[in-house]
Amino acid sequence: MNNRIETVVASIIEGVRNALTKNDVTFDEYRQGIKYLLANAASGELALLIDVFFNTTICNIENRTIGGSTSTLEGPYYLEDAPFVDGQLKLYQHDNGEPLILRGRVTDGDSRPVVGAVIDVWHSTPDGFYGGIHKDIPADCYRGKLTTNTDGRYHVRTTLPVPYQIPHEGPTGALLESMGRHSWRPAHVHYKVRKDGFHPLTTQAYFEGGAYVDSDCCEGVFTDNIKPEVRENGIRVVEYDFNLAPAASQAVKA
Repeated sequence: MNNRIETVVASIIEGVRNALTKNDVTFDEYRQGIKYLLANAASGELALLIDVFFNTTICNIENRTIGGSTSTLEGPYYLEDAPFVDGQLKLYQHDNGEPLILRGRVTDGDSRPVVGAVIDVWHSTPDGFYGGIHKDIPADCYRGKLTTNTDGRYHVRTTLPVPYQIPHEGPTGALLESMGRHSWRPAHVHYKVRKDGFHPLTTQAYFEGGAYVDSDCCEGVFTDNIKPEVRENGIRVVEYDFNLAPAASQAVKA
């Protein structure tokens, strides 16, 4: 018997039962809920539904128990085999987006540089789509792997992403609308930082004052992830330093 499974599942069941009881849910409402879940599963949106409401909770747990820089959503558009790039993410055709520089430093718990860390960077096109996912945009556009130098630093040029809607024409979008919510995510840049001996960090950068930063439909915006507007020679710059927590095996040894 796996006591961990029994403990977690029993707690979920108790939480749902408490919610039903607290709100005096009727039998008709209960059946409507089941019908909705079946329709959602049939539409292929079950993973989307779960991520919208619960992914941030898992991030909160990891932030509380692991340490390091603040982690947030990975999202569904990460591709493992993005190419290594040298100073510039590949853009698509005649990209007319606003130029953007991403840079920063990766350190360990003692503020020492982490040399040779691999940073996956990916973000939307200037019209809200993702390379390798939407509209036949090549998979090597608007994404790539960077390697930190001897001082733990990274630097890459790209263009500014924009807010976009998650899939919203199916059951998940209908539920958000019925709750009085929207289906928009604020503009953001994704990062996944990895180095042997450290816990992988998955996070995002958001833009201070940007649309939907205060009302992300996935509730994935944490204060530490919001970056102020900085310009150098007229070009927008996001300075994002990452602190890596030791891997679980390393933490036990320490």
